[in-house]
Amino acid sequence: MLCEKCLQREAVVKFTQVIGNEKTTLNLCKTCAEKQGLSNPLVDISKVFGKIIIAILGEHVASQTDEDVKKMDEGADCERCGLLWSDFKKTGRLGCSHCYDTYMEQLKVLLRRLHGSNKHIGKQIKKEKSEIPDSLDTLQKRLKKAIEKEEYEVAAEIRDRIRELKRASHQ
Repeated sequence: MLCEKCLQREAVVKFTQVIGNEKTTLNLCKTCAEKQGLSNPLVDISKVFGKIIIAILGEHVASQTDEDVKKMDEGADCERCGLLWSDFKKTGRLGCSHCYDTYMEQLKVLLRRLHGSNKHIGKQIKKEKSEIPDSLDTLQKRLKKAIEKEEYEVAAEIRDRIRELKRASHQ
């Protein structure tokens, strides 16, 4: 479908306006839609994240001299895509996967500021409760139940534990 405004380019934006009970629909190309002030807010979402990164970098960069910034850009461009650190600061986007290796030191500083650490440690395993030593009475009750259930191997282990406790208490 052609743009209803210029009648030259393919329509990519469908603009619907309702005023009162009257509905008007207009199919526009990207150029005409932009001239009308219409844009897709989701198109700029990467810029929003880029601006957050840039703001964080700004704190770090503000503490550096112009010479330090120039040194980071000189000879530090990505071998694969040619991205300079100054380009990353402007856009907040790396050019390729190799950029992570090229700018590792600068990214460590950035990640530390974003996440509080630049090392992923994952979730920590909850420690199990330490075994509380069984009292003699508890072990004797457990022994009696094991014998009633005819769990003789368990009963033998409990019996041995009872003997150990009695020896330890006599010493």
